[in-house]
Amino acid sequence: MSERKLIFAFLVLLVCLSALTGCDRGTKERDKAIAEAAEAKAELAKVKADLEKAKSERDELKESIAGISEELENAKSELAAANQTKEDLEHQVVELIEQRDATVAKAEEAQAMVDKLINQFKEKDKEIGELEEWNRQLQTTIQEPQDRLEQTDSQVGEETIEEPNEQSEEEVTDENNV
Repeated sequence: MSERKLIFAFLVLLVCLSALTGCDRGTKERDKAIAEAAEAKAELAKVKADLEKAKSERDELKESIAGISEELENAKSELAAANQTKEDLEHQVVELIEQRDATVAKAEEAQAMVDKLINQFKEKDKEIGELEEWNRQLQTTIQEPQDRLEQTDSQVGEETIEEPNEQSEEEVTDENNV
């Protein structure tokens, strides 16, 4: 805006100088006025060149701003996509944590079941050991009468060889008693 005021001021000066040259004041003043007018024209040309340069720079800045605005929009869309990806990953992390917790709970349940089964196995193993000991005692208990019976049979067999008649009487009495 100040450039326009400056241009307007030079134009007013030129008009004034032109008006003064039309008067008959003398050559010296007229030459002075012409020199001032020439300076004003040169200054006006310089101001116009500066104005054109400023307009060119303004246009370049507008283009730069448009490019920066486009880059900003691209960055905003990339940021939105990154935020969406982040949210998706956060949801996946939450799901994975829930799955991990569920797996840990199942593992703890399985470990508790294993511990329970190990305890049951130990109890059954102890019971089996007790049953084996009882079986051994029963076998021993059974074996003792069998051994006595075999000894008795062998003694009876020796006696029957020596006394065949006595054995028959014992067998007959045993059959009657049974």
